[in-house]
Amino acid sequence: MWINPETDDCWRALNPRCKSLKLFSQDRGCYASLQRTGVDIEFSAFPDTRVRYDRVIVNLPRQKALLAMLLDCAADLLAEDGVLWLAGENKAGIKSADKLLKLHFTQIRKVDNARHCSLYEATTRLNQDRFNPLNYRHHWVMDCADSEIQVLSYPGVFANGRLDDGTALLLDTLAKLELKGDVLDFACGAGLIGACIATHHVHTRVTLLDTSALAVRSSKETLEANGLIAGVLASDGLTEVTGSFDLIVSNPPIHVGVKTDNRLGMRLLDSVHKHIRPGGQLIMVANIHLPYENWLSKRFKRFSELAVNENYKVIVAKI
Repeated sequence: MWINPETDDCWRALNPRCKSLKLFSQDRGCYASLQRTGVDIEFSAFPDTRVRYDRVIVNLPRQKALLAMLLDCAADLLAEDGVLWLAGENKAGIKSADKLLKLHFTQIRKVDNARHCSLYEATTRLNQDRFNPLNYRHHWVMDCADSEIQVLSYPGVFANGRLDDGTALLLDTLAKLELKGDVLDFACGAGLIGACIATHHVHTRVTLLDTSALAVRSSKETLEANGLIAGVLASDGLTEVTGSFDLIVSNPPIHVGVKTDNRLGMRLLDSVHKHIRPGGQLIMVANIHLPYENWLSKRFKRFSELAVNENYKVIVAKI
């Protein structure tokens, strides 16, 4: 089992050496790309821990909390004499990963160190506790337009366990508007934007979308916790969206690994105007220094700022 591999051909070198090889990805884009190669790959929030593997490979994620959860899960996937390999870049924190490995294994060694990366091997499981994802779920309450929204989220989901400042400004702005029709919460994370809209704008039909399987699971659980009905869709950007909307709202991602890069948000939103109905609009929040206006001017007739503070701006763009 290889957990969260890159979208490259590294698995081909491993495939002939294995009796069987299964890849697992929590990212819809990675899953779709590797699925096209014909490899056996699963897209889900968590692997099926009823199956055991002789070897489990984990690619180091950006967040330590996500790594802790994945290592707990990976330990439960191993056969009795199984071996875990953890690989990652030094600048992404692989050098300190042995501290988390020691929570689950008694034998840990660095196998290799090259190209500013390291590879750890772990054997002999420390305990036989079964992995339970609910042990890692955050349940918190968010104030939204004089009401409380129950939010459920997992490590690896954007702003896990808290309301980030950009989304807070976006929600304050949306609360002052009259929304109706079909609404898409793009890059929904734990689903708090979509949940707020569904709660306070009764004339809307809301769909939540994210590329992360953990975000999709979080959104479904957030909706259920608040007794809300909305669609939830896993998609890499808008690639799996076939319909159109009266409004698309978004706090687009700006991180690639450990780097900040607004080109990711621009790429994901590249075809957003094709999914907005005539008279519809896009409302998004962005860091104040990011030049989204240059990108919007090529796709929308007009745009303006709805709100701004020292760090963020809310932009509305109309078809």
